[in-house]
Amino acid sequence: MSDIGRLKSMQNDPFSEINATFRMLYGANRDEVFASTPVSAITLIGTGEIWRIEHGVVVKSYPPTPWLSQVKSLMHAVIGVQGTWARLVRGKDIESARLAAVRLNRALEDAVSRLSRELPAELVSPAQIVLGQLLQLSVNWAAGQMATPAELPEALEKVQVELEKIITAVGEAVYASIVRGLHGFIDETDPAVWETCLVCVCGVAFGRRDNVEIAAAMSLMGEASVGTRLLYLENAHDLPQAMACLAAALADRDLGEGVFKDPYRMWRDLLGDVAARHVGKGFFPTLGRDR
Repeated sequence: MSDIGRLKSMQNDPFSEINATFRMLYGANRDEVFASTPVSAITLIGTGEIWRIEHGVVVKSYPPTPWLSQVKSLMHAVIGVQGTWARLVRGKDIESARLAAVRLNRALEDAVSRLSRELPAELVSPAQIVLGQLLQLSVNWAAGQMATPAELPEALEKVQVELEKIITAVGEAVYASIVRGLHGFIDETDPAVWETCLVCVCGVAFGRRDNVEIAAAMSLMGEASVGTRLLYLENAHDLPQAMACLAAALADRDLGEGVFKDPYRMWRDLLGDVAARHVGKGFFPTLGRDR
């Protein structure tokens, strides 16, 4: 059945309309729960910034280490280069890939020109080495040279030490920013309110494992808070999406308590008891493997 046919079928299905009504009623309560919650905290992964949410409204930001956003922007060159290299090697749309290589080259030239102004002194040299290596690749590709499967891995192997140094510095800066910001957040929050406050780390699903923001918050909140007050909310990529996920988490906590006398029942698959019975235990499908 086509998408249009499926849509028409849904429109003629009374159960779809009933379901939509029930979900609308749930949504109205979710919005009220969010607006009634005294305070919550949100951070987006990799930013180091904490946002204070009071009664569903952003009221304050606890800013991160100043250079974090700049170095992240510059070092995203790695993903831009990898993506362009992969397209050139794949050759599926070579004309578009070559245009991308020209655009990549211009962006890398701009990034290199800003290094000494945007980065802390100790990161300028390793960043110059990494970006310089990537820039040379982009120069060749922009000039029409064919990319080879071994080209990028070999180039990055030469600068792996410098790349890891930058990644480590960013990680430490994010960790310190979260700890500092959360200290400020707690200092400005009534202790009784803080005891039930949710702290939400929001980002892509792949960022959940070994998450640095969760680790930083754990240093103040304790490991026992993970999954009860300290939450990782997946696929919330900006503040509005994060606030929507937070609102749902708050409403679902109330829903679980009201229906099942378990505030966390709706923070897992509603059908989870069936899954656990078939598997033989409760489980969490993680991404990746231990190193």
